[in-house]
Amino acid sequence: MEFKQPELLYALFLLLIPLAVHLFQLRQFQKEDFTNVKFLKKVIRQTRKSSQLKKWLVLTCRTLLLTFLILAFAQPYFPAKNPKTSSREKVIFLDNSYSMQAGGKDGELFTAAIRDLIKNLPEEQELDLFTHNEEFKNLSSSNLNTTLQNLEFTQKPLDFNTLKLKASQLFKDSTQEKDFIFISDFQKNLGINKSLDTSYTYHFIPVFPESTENISIDSMYIKHREVNEIDFRVLLSSTGNFNSPQSVSLFSGEDLLAKTSVNFQKADTVTANFKVNQVEIPNGVIKIEDASLDYDNSLFFSLNKPKPPKVVIITENAEATFLRRILSGPEFITEIFKKDQLDFNKLNTADLIILNELESISGPLQTNLTNLHGNAVPLVVIPSTNSNLNSYNSFLNRLNAPQYSEVKTREALITELAFDHPLLQGVFQEKVENFDYPKVQTYHKVQNGNKIISFQDNSGFLVEENEVFLFAAALNEKNSNFRNSPLIVPVIYNIGLKAFKSPNLYYETGKNEKIRIPIDAQKDKVVHVISENIDFIPKQRSLGNTVVISTDLLEVPSGNYTVEYNKNPKAYLSFNALRNESDLEYFLPENAKNIHIYQDINTYFNELKLASQSNELWKSFVIFALIFLIIEMLLLKYLK
Repeated sequence: MEFKQPELLYALFLLLIPLAVHLFQLRQFQKEDFTNVKFLKKVIRQTRKSSQLKKWLVLTCRTLLLTFLILAFAQPYFPAKNPKTSSREKVIFLDNSYSMQAGGKDGELFTAAIRDLIKNLPEEQELDLFTHNEEFKNLSSSNLNTTLQNLEFTQKPLDFNTLKLKASQLFKDSTQEKDFIFISDFQKNLGINKSLDTSYTYHFIPVFPESTENISIDSMYIKHREVNEIDFRVLLSSTGNFNSPQSVSLFSGEDLLAKTSVNFQKADTVTANFKVNQVEIPNGVIKIEDASLDYDNSLFFSLNKPKPPKVVIITENAEATFLRRILSGPEFITEIFKKDQLDFNKLNTADLIILNELESISGPLQTNLTNLHGNAVPLVVIPSTNSNLNSYNSFLNRLNAPQYSEVKTREALITELAFDHPLLQGVFQEKVENFDYPKVQTYHKVQNGNKIISFQDNSGFLVEENEVFLFAAALNEKNSNFRNSPLIVPVIYNIGLKAFKSPNLYYETGKNEKIRIPIDAQKDKVVHVISENIDFIPKQRSLGNTVVISTDLLEVPSGNYTVEYNKNPKAYLSFNALRNESDLEYFLPENAKNIHIYQDINTYFNELKLASQSNELWKSFVIFALIFLIIEMLLLKYLK
């Protein structure tokens, strides 16, 4: 125990005064005669005993009364356990990732953490606070209150090492001890190590949800697309036990297009299937109803109206109009070019290329076709009976495609069909074992590849690999009757459907995406990306009749957007946050020399106050003085 005014303790010498008064104040007794002397002596003895006891008790009470009063004025106290705690430099991190949307005992974790911070922040101290995406320096308590209430969730959370680096930039004094106050739900994806460096004292304040059950819409893709029908697949995952079916809905704006249900009883990951007769869905949304995290209950997507793919057929001496009749409008824009009259500008804009019975492939054409194939343009090769195999194989080798070997000059029947191959799915209602087999007179052996249609000897007639479709034989009427077979139409048509580019239904926020929009833009005009609440000009550049939009350094909020040029809609885009926060698994380090774990925010700030504040005792001493004053009064009044 220490005293703020120890010089007042000299007043304790004043206690000698009441002691002296009590010792020298003697009461005189008057003698009187009485008949029974023996009885009188006994009464006098008893009276003197009780009088002395009362005097000593009163003396003790007065002495203690004065002692406690003097000690109270000297202001005794117990010094703080750690007086430097309040003066140490502090930086607060508040987790604003989407996982903080989960519900705790006091409501949403993020909202409850903000409420507790506002209630406990010291008024007289300036603090530095940061989140995953924002920093606030030297803010007073009142400014922090306003700042905290305006915080929003981020779509791009950082890992622990990056957060620690941001904290080091906020600390100012390199020599002073540092407190890193970390408020989070401590998801595993934070990447906190079991052993942390000793550069800071870590104060971990976990805020955990009451339940870790959650259903998330993870992703979406197109399984199959025809001209007027789209087959969507939606992947969903769950953490926890969900015994009842969960409904999944597909909207276009406010209009419900389809609805289905999924069940998680047998697996944690399921797929929802949707088939819709839509050509264009500008503002699509997949929705579920889940009481846990809110951000992963919706998945935004956009389906742009497909443009007819451009098909370029390059032929030499063979007739190719049968291909154009199959790949006709309005679904396709098909053009036929002679090998020596090829328009390379149109070739470079093609979505599908068919080489029809060329005897050889020149070097410049090989280079051009290789570049196009590298940009995901499918290629169909129909060889000539007099093909230069060296020229063909040199080209196919550049594409990592199957190659031709020897020439067979005997008749061969086409008998085997790979019914499970995507090119033949839906063509037959049932497997056909006996039909009028087409045949060829001369063909090439094809090495490797996935066989779609095969000869009777199991060698490939139509082989596919790496988006290259190889026919083993010429399809002219002299060499084959395949053109008269019922197979020709679905096979060529389904190959043509490969030219329909599966568009990106959505993009992930926080990633650098290069989005190509078919717009013939002028130099003095720019493209806008707009939604109901946002209108911004992205980083962009014009390449011919295409504008390439870059999302670099943009944190675009999740939602549906319209790409406008000259105030006219040109395309539709959608963005969604990553689903990393949906897996509600946590990791919290154990207490260590420089790691302190607290039950909640209130506990941390209460311990901070106790550690930095001294324990004042003067009030207790005043109370004791009053107690002895009351005892003295009672002794004087009632003790005889």
